[in-house]
Amino acid sequence: MTNAPWLELKGIQRHFGSIKALKGVDIQINRGEVLGLVGENGAGKSTLMKIMSGFDSGFTGEVFVDGRAVELGSPNKAQALGIAIAQQELSLIPTLSVAENIFLGGNHGPTIASLSTLSKLARPFLDEVGLNDIDPKMRVHRLSVGESHLVEVARLVAHNPQLLILDEPTAALSETDSERILNMVNRLKENGKSVIYVSHRLDEIFKIADRVTVLRDGASQATKQASELDVPNLVTLMLGRELSDMFPPKNLQRQGTTAYTFSDLWPDGLLSPITFNVKNGEILGLAGQLGSGAGEILAAIAGSHPVRGGQITDMSSGQSFLPKSSKVAITYGIAYCSPDRKHDGLFLGRPISENLTSPNLKRISDKGIINTSKSDRVSADIAESFTIDPNRLPHEASVLSGGNQQKVALGKWLSINPGLMLVDEPTRGVDVGARAEIYQKLAELAESGVSIIIASTDLLEISELPSRVLTFYKGALTSELEGSKVNTENILKEITKPESFLQLAGEAS
Repeated sequence: MTNAPWLELKGIQRHFGSIKALKGVDIQINRGEVLGLVGENGAGKSTLMKIMSGFDSGFTGEVFVDGRAVELGSPNKAQALGIAIAQQELSLIPTLSVAENIFLGGNHGPTIASLSTLSKLARPFLDEVGLNDIDPKMRVHRLSVGESHLVEVARLVAHNPQLLILDEPTAALSETDSERILNMVNRLKENGKSVIYVSHRLDEIFKIADRVTVLRDGASQATKQASELDVPNLVTLMLGRELSDMFPPKNLQRQGTTAYTFSDLWPDGLLSPITFNVKNGEILGLAGQLGSGAGEILAAIAGSHPVRGGQITDMSSGQSFLPKSSKVAITYGIAYCSPDRKHDGLFLGRPISENLTSPNLKRISDKGIINTSKSDRVSADIAESFTIDPNRLPHEASVLSGGNQQKVALGKWLSINPGLMLVDEPTRGVDVGARAEIYQKLAELAESGVSIIIASTDLLEISELPSRVLTFYKGALTSELEGSKVNTENILKEITKPESFLQLAGEAS
C-alpha cells in the first residue's frame, strides 16, 4: 500500500435546490484498503456514492485518482477509471442465465459466444464470491435473494475494478451469504483492490474495515482507524450524541395470557405443519436464515402467502380462522409489515399522510368519500407516535430516508388498532438511530397489550428484542428458546446445523 491515496475527494458539495445534501466531504482511500463508510439515513451516503460512481455530475469539489484530477461525469467514465458500484437495488435480468448476466453490458466478455462458453468464463467470478455450487447456466429467477446479490457482485468483479463500492451488500442476506461477501472483500483487498464498504451492520464494519469515515448531516467527520473505535464511539460519531441503549429492556412480567394460537399451520416452504402461540404483550421472534421458512410463516398468517392448512384462534373472542387475503387478515386485526418496504410496504409516489391511513380507509371516509379532516387527524396522530416530522406529511414517501420510510411502513398499521402485529425484518437497511426508535416503539406496543411476532436474520436483533424465539432451518422448526437461553450463540447454532434437524433427516431417510 502506497502513501498516496488511490482516490481522493476534496470539498464535495451537492445541493438540490435549497436542500444541502452534501456540505463538505473529504475522503481518501488507498490501494488495497477497505474503507468503512457509515452514517445515519439521510446523512448523504447515497448522494456521495452516486457522485463517486459517475451517476451524479451536479456537484462541486475536486476528485483525484492516483494524484491526477479527473471528472466523473458519467458511469462509463467512472468505470473506465476503475470504479464500480454494487447498489442495494439489483440490476440483474431474471429471465437470463447467471453467466449471461455476468457478461451483460461493457466489453469484458466475448462479442459472440455460446452459453457453454459464457458459463466457463463466468466460473472464476462466481467462485470469487463464494458461489461455487451455482450452475452458471441457471436462470437468475431461480436463485434466492442472497444468491442474486452475490451474482450482482460477481458481475462487477468481472470488470476488474480497482475500487469497488458496496452499498449495504448484506442487508438482505443470511449469515452464511454475508460471510461469503466478507470473505470476498478480504480476497479483493489481498489482491490490491480497494473497497468502500457501506453498511448499517456495524459489526461487519469492524470485521473488515481498515479505516472508517463517518458522514453526519452531509459532512464528513475525521477518518479514523477501525482499531481505534468501538461501537459506542462510532455511534456517537454518527449521531453527534451518545446512544445509551439500543434495545429496550425485556419485561417478562408484562406478558399476559395466550392471545393467539396457531394450530397445524402449514405455509408453502415449510417441511411440516407447526403449532405455536403468542401471548398478550409479548414480542415473539422467529429466527432463521433466508429460505428457512420464518418469513413465510408471517406472510401466511397475514393472508399473503399460500398455505396448505391450519387455523388461527383469537383466544379473546374464541374465533378460529385462516385468512386467504390481506384484506381478510386486516378485518381480524392482523397487521403485516413486509420485509421489502419499497416493493409492497409503501406507496412511494403518494403522500406520507395517505400511506399512514391506507390500511383503514373506512376509518377516514364518510359514505365512501375520504374525509380530509379525519385523514389529517389520524395521520398526524400516527406521525407523532412514530416521531415522523408532521411537516413532511404532504410530501411523497419516496423522499424519506430508509429509516423514516420504515417508520411509516410500521406506523401505518396503527390505523387499524391491531391486536396482532407481524413484522418481517423490522430494521433492514435502517441506521442505528432509527433502529433504536423502532425497537422502542415495538416495546411500547407490546406494553399496551399488542401481540408482536418478528422474523429477522439479524442475530443481534433477534436475540435482544424478543423474550421468546422459535428457530428454523431449511423449512423445519428446530427449537423454542426462552429467557436466558435467548442468546446469539444458541440461535446461531439452531439456524445453521441444528442437531434436531439432522435427527429428523435421519429418521426420514
